Amino acid sequence: MRQPVLLAACAALLSLPAHAVPPDGGHAMPADAAMDQVSEAQDRRMVEKVAANIERLRAEGRLPDGVAPKVGGLAWPLGPVPGPGVDWHGISGFVDLNLAWPNQIRDYTCGTRTYDTSAGYNHRGTDYFIWPFPWHLMDTAPVDIRAAAPGTLIEKQDGYNDRSCNWDAPDTANYVIILHADGTIARYLHMKRGSVTPLPIGTQVAAGQVLGKVGSSGISTGPHLHFEVRASNNVNAPTVEPHQGACNASSSTWAQQRPYRDPAINRISTHSGAPVYPNCPNTVDQPKFKDVFQPGDPISFLSAYRDIGRGMLSSFRVLRPDGSPFASWTFDMAEDPGAPAYYNGAYWYWNNTLPANAPQGLWTYEAEFAGKVKRHHFRVGSAVNAINDIRGLMGAWFEPSTSGQGIEVLWINGETLLVFFYGHQDDGGNIFLLGQRTGPFDYGQPLVLEMRATTGGRFNQFDAAAIQRPVWGSLTLTFENCDRALAELAGADGSKVMVLERLGRTTGLSCD
Repeated sequence: MRQPVLLAACAALLSLPAHAVPPDGGHAMPADAAMDQVSEAQDRRMVEKVAANIERLRAEGRLPDGVAPKVGGLAWPLGPVPGPGVDWHGISGFVDLNLAWPNQIRDYTCGTRTYDTSAGYNHRGTDYFIWPFPWHLMDTAPVDIRAAAPGTLIEKQDGYNDRSCNWDAPDTANYVIILHADGTIARYLHMKRGSVTPLPIGTQVAAGQVLGKVGSSGISTGPHLHFEVRASNNVNAPTVEPHQGACNASSSTWAQQRPYRDPAINRISTHSGAPVYPNCPNTVDQPKFKDVFQPGDPISFLSAYRDIGRGMLSSFRVLRPDGSPFASWTFDMAEDPGAPAYYNGAYWYWNNTLPANAPQGLWTYEAEFAGKVKRHHFRVGSAVNAINDIRGLMGAWFEPSTSGQGIEVLWINGETLLVFFYGHQDDGGNIFLLGQRTGPFDYGQPLVLEMRATTGGRFNQFDAAAIQRPVWGSLTLTFENCDRALAELAGADGSKVMVLERLGRTTGLSCD
């Protein structure tokens, strides 16, 4: 990848003027990094296995006769959502609607974001690649493959090599095939070895159910999901293109069709140095992730994108623990004369060095792109006061000596803390307060939340428009450890200090 010469700009996000800074390196996903092929022989084998399973299940009375209404409202085939299934992916290819070959391609928008081969293969599905560091993501397996529609698990295959990286690999994909009630067939191909669902053939599968993990088995040039819908279980049956566009007038079969280009930052992260992207036959990423540094350490700030185009500005800043800016800059790949109109996937990184007197605590690396802000937190100095998992603090907290009052702690959307106070006013009436805070924190760090009371509600004839939430006062909340906290309330009804203990823990989460 060329290193671009960047446009100077001033980012509204930043509290200090930002200037364009060329990256110290990066990598663009090659155009052929997540492609595939299914040979005629393999296609025939899958059709024959599905036909045999349909015949057996029908004989056993486990498949309904007749054809149901057309399947629609497809769910996103990756998960979890929200989470890695939305964040750490991109689309590298759609269905090829031009059945001639080679190099005669047309996607659903009449564009060329698809492919065919000289062997006569026209791409028959949608390719979802995982990004950044696809081999690392495949190995750590945070991205699920999920059923896009309900149906019957009609065929599956597992156990084959999942580190294919070129067109010469054997045609032995790990896969799951689902029979929909309308007779259409969904193929989920190139799964990670050992990840294919253990459910038996004939199982009824719900939309969103996990079928496996993204891999690169079979004829595949890199980790991705090939999702393909066929009109029937016949060799060379017509492909159902679920996207509606200028070259596919059929109605979209997605519950919510996503844009042809969906620009986003997939991930921002901190590293000990420049990542190493492997070249086939090497299939081991070296991302060099690092989230705990010492003053004076080198540090690399990385931003990874999908569908990034020329003229799309990114604004960055790095904040010290007290929120003051350490660095800020902007980036636009448009000033690289060799850059294409879009990259399906790319990342860039900027190297820096933390000062010898860098304050210890939680720092924030922040990026704004396409109207959205992403944040990544890293620690400088000792991690003695670090909370292993903030979500582990969720639950009810109370003061044993006054157990008729206390707080409830919840987390939503990854970083947002909600605190509910349940107590009593001096006249004996109930008082319920709500506060909210966003961002990580440590043990021993006082958290100040604005607390609001709710008024205007009633049990019968409830009117949401009548609800008011005036500011009541503030809560200063300090977690001493996983089981003990200090709460200081001050507001319209006076002030109060409570030494709180945990009432219970959430199964599966630990803040120790």
